[in-house]
Amino acid sequence: MEESKEEFLRQYGEDYGYPNSAKGIDDIRSSEFKRLDGLAYLDHAGAGLYSEKQMEAVLKDLTSNVYGNPHSQSDASLATSEAIRVARQLVLEYCNASPKDYKCIFTSGATAALKLVGEAFPWSRESCYMYTMENHNSVLGIREYALDRGAAALAIEVEEVESLSGPFKEYGSSFKVLQHPVQRRAVASTEDSLNGETCHLFAFPSECNFTGMKFSMDLVNIVKEDTEKILKGSFCRGRWMVLIDAAKGCVTQPPDLSRFPADFVVLSFYKIFGYPSGLGALIARTGK
Repeated sequence: MEESKEEFLRQYGEDYGYPNSAKGIDDIRSSEFKRLDGLAYLDHAGAGLYSEKQMEAVLKDLTSNVYGNPHSQSDASLATSEAIRVARQLVLEYCNASPKDYKCIFTSGATAALKLVGEAFPWSRESCYMYTMENHNSVLGIREYALDRGAAALAIEVEEVESLSGPFKEYGSSFKVLQHPVQRRAVASTEDSLNGETCHLFAFPSECNFTGMKFSMDLVNIVKEDTEKILKGSFCRGRWMVLIDAAKGCVTQPPDLSRFPADFVVLSFYKIFGYPSGLGALIARTGK
């Protein structure tokens, strides 16, 4: 058993943020997850486990400070506003996102954050919603907002390959892309076009909830700067924006938004550390 644990850590410890020894994991388990004695928890893809130390810190904070309605004007409300400000800043720092370029919006969960993007995106008949086949159902749900507004929807399959020759040589990854048929609705509730620049949206997960497959962040820059390398046709015209579903990926490897400036990133905090359950966030880019 110990040999298997050591072998796992040698292969995957760095990827998953574990200490590089079985003793390190055993020490964490015995000191911060005592309630797991004799149990095996196998749903980290769905929700992380909060530690005893974490809950002790939360209890100490709530019993040592007075927090009030942030919309009021009092010392208690100012304390709440400051705590929220600090939390937003920590979220941006976690994804290496400059507050000059990004805002953090707390939501009731990752699905609520994705819903917000779908509702607020400036869809038109010229728009395209492109998404990878490996995606959470909530990401696929954005397709309904796009189709209802007259936009097209397009599923693609992305396979990363070793060769760095050809059109992707300036990036750190190379891809094979398979396009599925374009979807449209016969009846849409919007006019033929919007005044101004046509906006398209590409959505992919940093890590798939089901398979554990990790997608290359190079996709962000390729789609935003060189869409024709992946997509042919009229949809290459206009402005492409990128949405990363990082609800699973942020647990071990948050996206570096200074290098890969996605327009929207969705987080789920209970997947990262298990508490508070349900809370999520949308990191939104404020400029081009």
